[in-house]
Amino acid sequence: MDETLTPCKVQKQGGWRTFPYVIGGVSGVLMGTQGVTSNLLVYLIEQFNMRSIDATQIVSFVNGCSQLAPIVGAIVADAVGCFPILSASMAACFLSILLFMATAAIPSLSPAPCTLGVCEAPSGGQLAVLYLAITLLVVGVGGNRLNSSTFGAKQMDSGDEQATFFNWFTVAMYASLIVGTTALVYVEDNMGWVFGFGICAALCAVGLFMFHLGKNYYRHSECRENPFMTLLRSLVRRIGKKSPKSRERVDDYERLEDGTGETKLQTSTPSPCESSLVVDDERSTETEEEEVLRSIVGLLPLMASIICTSLACSIQGSLATLQAMAMDRHLGPGFSIPAASTPIFTMAAAVVCIPLLEGIVLRRWHVTPLQRIGASHLLTFVSLAGTAVVESRRLTSAPEGGAMSVLWMVPPLVLVGLGEALYFPAQLVFYFQEFPESLRSSSAGMTALMTGIGCYLSTTAITLIQRFTDWWRDDIDESRFDNVYWMLAAVVLLNFGYFLICAVRYKSKGKAKI
Repeated sequence: MDETLTPCKVQKQGGWRTFPYVIGGVSGVLMGTQGVTSNLLVYLIEQFNMRSIDATQIVSFVNGCSQLAPIVGAIVADAVGCFPILSASMAACFLSILLFMATAAIPSLSPAPCTLGVCEAPSGGQLAVLYLAITLLVVGVGGNRLNSSTFGAKQMDSGDEQATFFNWFTVAMYASLIVGTTALVYVEDNMGWVFGFGICAALCAVGLFMFHLGKNYYRHSECRENPFMTLLRSLVRRIGKKSPKSRERVDDYERLEDGTGETKLQTSTPSPCESSLVVDDERSTETEEEEVLRSIVGLLPLMASIICTSLACSIQGSLATLQAMAMDRHLGPGFSIPAASTPIFTMAAAVVCIPLLEGIVLRRWHVTPLQRIGASHLLTFVSLAGTAVVESRRLTSAPEGGAMSVLWMVPPLVLVGLGEALYFPAQLVFYFQEFPESLRSSSAGMTALMTGIGCYLSTTAITLIQRFTDWWRDDIDESRFDNVYWMLAAVVLLNFGYFLICAVRYKSKGKAKI
């Protein structure tokens, strides 16, 4: 009787009925967290009286943690399951935004505003609350970013349904990012931090409620063990394993204990067929592990090229916000673009260019994934050079008393979006095809790891720029951000040459053409 009821029970779980709950939950949390992170640089400068370089380093560090934390979240989810990790991470995001709102609403949790050019530094207790809020935010993002898409795809019954889910998931993700970067940032800048963070917290609460509303419809299957952990254990066994002759001699005996507790060895005489099966299985496993390791090692030089690009883009994003703060952001008499909303031009360009490239250009010209990645490196170089030219012009016009329009930033930011439209789909396809089959689900995590390393290194690069040059000062008009952009452009160009060498030398398995 129980066996006949089991299929009916399974059919009631999973499928497209879970889609609104998963997407609703993820979208609410993503909009709320994006509304905080996209305006974090401005908040640290205005509310906590931080210098621009200190605030930029904190934001770069947070960006790096946000890239690396999802890998840790995926490993933990493999051990305890996706649903509890998603629930806990959404709750962490909600608590984080509540703490941010408290720092804005309670005067004792933030320093007093600057008066006559004199700014009070934040106290240790105020920084402790701020860093706790940032930590909870990173933990929440880490549990959500990779696990939400995986959890939603596991609710689908076929590969086609999973592909459709990923498409709509990407659309919802971009839409949430755009809303968080524009509407919520606008509210924070024009209606106050408390009201803006309150809306962000409400969106997180709605997302958490929506996600749990579909609990009875979810397919609560246990997450698969992370293949990297299996690979790590195999490497440890290989390093600690004894010599072949010693191992064979030990394996020929069975360990027995006599009545005194002493261990004795007794000869084991397995049948010829049994011995052959064991040896063949061991050899097959070792060969497969060696192939997996060789494939990953062969891809590492190519993946390393992500680091320099991530470093440059991280600094470029922070500098673009600082530039926008010193430019004329008015569009007409009654509307002003928030400085933290400048990335909207990049995201909008990516959203528009992805379907155009996939549907028209790439299909017609049959551009390979590696060629798309290479083209994105060139576009990053051109965008950095263009931003350097814009900054030089802004510095020239600043002494004349005329603020330069922020619309001059649009062309370089659109080029960044075009580069992302080429890069992100291409690198997902390429590494998915080239990674061993057992590790394909973790290929995105490896690229996120390289991106996170680049974000961390950007903080070191900022420190070195400040120590050895006078290009980065508290007053943007006294800084030379144009020189910083030219330096980053040179780094990206050298990295492009490195990428070309690695791409030419890489031996494809035939699944992705060079």
